[in-house]
Amino acid sequence: MVYDIIIIWWGASGLFCSLFLPKELKKCIIEKTDRLGFKVLLSGWERCNVSNINFDPQFHYIGQFLKSLPSLFHAFGPEDMMNYLHNHGIETKVEDNGRVILKSWKAKELVDFLIHESQHNDTDHFLSHDVHTISISTSGDFVLTTSAGVYTSKQLIIATWGMSYPQIGASPFAYEIAEQLWLSLVTPHTALCGIETRSWFPLLSWNTIQATIILYAHNKIVYTKKWSLLFTHRGLSGPVIFDATLFIDHDISHYMLQCDFDLDATSKKVIQAFSLVPWDTVRDIPITSLRPLTEAKVTVWGVLLKNLDHHFQSKNIPWLYIIGEALDVTGKTWGYNLQRAWTSAYVCAKNIGMRD
Repeated sequence: MVYDIIIIWWGASGLFCSLFLPKELKKCIIEKTDRLGFKVLLSGWERCNVSNINFDPQFHYIGQFLKSLPSLFHAFGPEDMMNYLHNHGIETKVEDNGRVILKSWKAKELVDFLIHESQHNDTDHFLSHDVHTISISTSGDFVLTTSAGVYTSKQLIIATWGMSYPQIGASPFAYEIAEQLWLSLVTPHTALCGIETRSWFPLLSWNTIQATIILYAHNKIVYTKKWSLLFTHRGLSGPVIFDATLFIDHDISHYMLQCDFDLDATSKKVIQAFSLVPWDTVRDIPITSLRPLTEAKVTVWGVLLKNLDHHFQSKNIPWLYIIGEALDVTGKTWGYNLQRAWTSAYVCAKNIGMRD
């Protein structure tokens, strides 16, 4: 089958991108699983962390080439997303720490809307199509060999997830394709997840407190924040820990975690377990590992932005675009990663035209 544009996978970025592509172009989304927008459904415990209004691109994201982010998010930022949904009858509300969620508390409402709008924009959807190989013909077209046959496209948008949640179909596909096409990337790893610690806390499991986390790398502070901390049977979790994992690389031995407890926001059980007193509230908590990809909300790092122009098109391979989680742009928890998906998808789609 021959198309003007093929999008590989319809996570948040791929699905949203298909809404804004020129209607007259023949386009399709090829999805490897039989589920629609599964990772969006998981966001915010199925309430959907749509975005975050406390937005500073160079503070809330990490990556190696972030100078272009302000202009990109200016083109389509959190307020634009909220207004877009409002204009289509989907209401949002702002919760703690600026998080934007759906008023309905139903992520399925958003997924169903996106699928409908994608189809309304004349986008074909193909499920259970595993892409085996991608090659470029002598005419410059992209040739995709899939489990359901061969597809040819004049333009290709890679909008896959990273490797988190492999149980729902995530894989290193985008990174493998990037390497095959000679695009520079930083090897991705687990992020926005819990950590395992040398000291387990089975008696404190599911106790949530407010505490300040200080993360050291090579004896230098790389992250500190006061936020919700959750004890688990294997270690620590909660938003403050999720964000800390963005600053941890593959070699866990370089890192040390300290916890400064707020006694006014700490349960008696935790105070007793750590023998806390007003003049001694800081404890070292040695890290042993991060929780596995099956629990991680994202993978950090990926295809470097320096490979792409301001419309997410490859500088070396014309008509190839990479958006979403495959990029070396990873946001903190509470809506920033879905906003990255909306922004990269919108900017990409609005700058695509007909290829001669």
